[in-house]
Amino acid sequence: MSSSPADLVREFHLAFGLDARSTPTQVSSELAAHRGELLAEEAAEVAEVSVTGPLDKLAHELADVVYVAYGTALVHGIDLDAVIAEIHRSNMTKLGPDGQVVRRADGKVLKGEHYEAPDVSAVLRRQGWRPDGE
Repeated sequence: MSSSPADLVREFHLAFGLDARSTPTQVSSELAAHRGELLAEEAAEVAEVSVTGPLDKLAHELADVVYVAYGTALVHGIDLDAVIAEIHRSNMTKLGPDGQVVRRADGKVLKGEHYEAPDVSAVLRRQGWRPDGE
């Protein structure tokens, strides 16, 4: 049995009769709103426990966010692993060829002159997505 988040969440959705698509697609506005509410609920729990602790509770809530995010991707038929790989590729271009990192005062890594934006549309197209009008 795989332990990848995508596989685990697919197993859950199939076992409980929840939506699970294999091709990127729009879903009903009601379902999209419901998934958004679930994500917001989980994100709020992370925000709260990240301040109040303890660490095991934070780990639990972070995992819940990932689980619900993967579930939301599955409901939409999105291979989230492939999208994350594209975001990672893009993020790595923030590192300049000289190895220098540009940071904001709070430590956030900023986009440098060699930054390449992610092409999520291309990733979704490879998964079978066709934007409206195509």
